[in-house]
Amino acid sequence: MEYIAALTLQELLMLGLVILAVGFVLKKLFKLAITLAVIIFLVYYGLPLLQTMMPS
Repeated sequence: MEYIAALTLQELLMLGLVILAVGFVLKKLFKLAITLAVIIFLVYYGLPLLQTMMPS
């Protein structure tokens, strides 16, 4: 806590901006991970279903 008390206003603003940037990137990565999981799920379970439904 002593380190945070010793920071200047500009350093506190930069620290806040870094935290916001990291949060933004993590949010985007989380959305990407969910999207990839949905696509993998659809391919893994959807393709065998389609193959069994299509007439040979």
